[in-house]
Amino acid sequence: MFTWASKYLFSLAGVSMLSAALYGLISGGGAIGVVSAGYKGGVGDHVGYTVLLALGLVTLSLGILSVIIRDGDAETATELVGVEGALSLGTPRKPSFWAPLAAFGVACLAVGLAVSSVFAILGVVILAVVLLQWTVLAWSERATGDDEVNATIRSRTIGPLEVPMMAMLGIAVLVIGISRVLLAVSKEGATAVASVVALAVFIAAIAIAKARAPRSIITGVVAVGALAVLTGGIVGAVVGEREIVHHSEHGDESHSEDGEGESE
Repeated sequence: MFTWASKYLFSLAGVSMLSAALYGLISGGGAIGVVSAGYKGGVGDHVGYTVLLALGLVTLSLGILSVIIRDGDAETATELVGVEGALSLGTPRKPSFWAPLAAFGVACLAVGLAVSSVFAILGVVILAVVLLQWTVLAWSERATGDDEVNATIRSRTIGPLEVPMMAMLGIAVLVIGISRVLLAVSKEGATAVASVVALAVFIAAIAIAKARAPRSIITGVVAVGALAVLTGGIVGAVVGEREIVHHSEHGDESHSEDGEGESE
């Protein structure tokens, strides 16, 4: 039932999840919190626990996939897509953008460890998505000797998850990066930045839809936007959050953005 690859992946998943539980307990988390992934109680150090748990979940998913496709067996793959006879294996012929995205995830992780844990968590999530997508792509491109059949195999395997997964990842990058900028500038500056970003996203979406740009151009625009958001987020995280105005129960301002308190 279990293939050689799935045995390895399931073993790695078990070790990763057990390590996450032990690390959570050692770093101050509670037993219930560690088991429920923070739903009920604390998990200790969030960064280490999240990295280990994410590794366990990704390898578990890959192990299940390996069992389904029987380690990429050509005959099994062709049966899944409904073609007659196993086709010869081929080599990848199309460039992949997962390598640049992996570099983006490593950059977020490095910046997060130095500046803000939010970017570290974002980097771990990006790398987990890249690992899953890149693994499926590498397997599907070598499944048969027919590019169309390989594309169909990949579409049926990861297609239903790809659009929502990448959409949520893009939203997370935009929200985290822009939020660091909005927290670093003044109230008036935050309003201006939010308005400019919203307008830029709206115009870019309309331009891409109307022009029917090829995928390479869309990928380039998204990459430039992601780098701009990451750069702005890093600068905002380094500058730090502005002092937020807090109000007392009677409506008096206890702190102002200039650092001067007012009270009656």
